[in-house]
Amino acid sequence: MRSPGIAFLIIGLLIPAVSAANTTVTPIAPTLSAVDLFSLFIGGVIYINIFAVVLYHVVKRQKKHTGRSPIVQIVGLLAGIGSVALGSLFTVFIAMVFLALFMDITLFAWMEDFFLYLITDEIPLYLPALHLSMTTGLLLFGAAGTVFFILGAILLVRFGGYGTQSEVAMPTGSGAAKKNAADRPDEPLNPVLSFRVEDKQSREPSADVKVILKHKDGVRFHTKYTDFNGEVTFANVDGFGSEYYAYVDGDINRQHYRVIRI
Repeated sequence: MRSPGIAFLIIGLLIPAVSAANTTVTPIAPTLSAVDLFSLFIGGVIYINIFAVVLYHVVKRQKKHTGRSPIVQIVGLLAGIGSVALGSLFTVFIAMVFLALFMDITLFAWMEDFFLYLITDEIPLYLPALHLSMTTGLLLFGAAGTVFFILGAILLVRFGGYGTQSEVAMPTGSGAAKKNAADRPDEPLNPVLSFRVEDKQSREPSADVKVILKHKDGVRFHTKYTDFNGEVTFANVDGFGSEYYAYVDGDINRQHYRVIRI
């Protein structure tokens, strides 16, 4: 994600909290006015939409990163998991405060007191210029939870080895990737597709492995096992060959097997 996108994200997350801070000048009290409730509602809608839109673009634009050391990948995954855990902690904390405020659940009453203690005593101790109301505090905690969720999603997608179907090309025998070949008039319709599967480490043909040939739309797919030469053939495939990609079952990113079109 580029810097302008991050800037707009931060601005979008802070707008509800800043608006509430500008409109709330009364001392902190356990009860919330209609304006406070409306601010919380609008803030929640904005946060959910930002999270959904950013997550969609992150998953859609993800790239396959090769050459990473296992240590970097593990650290990235752990950081992503930790970030999602922090986002969950903020979300659960806010939910418990809401239950104490609106449902009058005695079990969570201490959470309301603890939250008031944080925004009136602890936070001003480190940030004297920041004076938070109940509404502003809830919005800021919600923004923090959203940021942690988004950061965790980005890290998990980038370091988790996920791959989108549009980025998985079908290599030919020369190693060149064939993409968008459906636009070429010389490509046959309903072709016979043959593949050879090789182990990436040994470079030996992989016999009796399950090969999945899936269409880019994710709906149409075929499965077949390789022969003793590591080869497999799919006959009368609907559409164009460039609209499909092949991989060994359980190895969608081809980290362990090479699937070569022959």
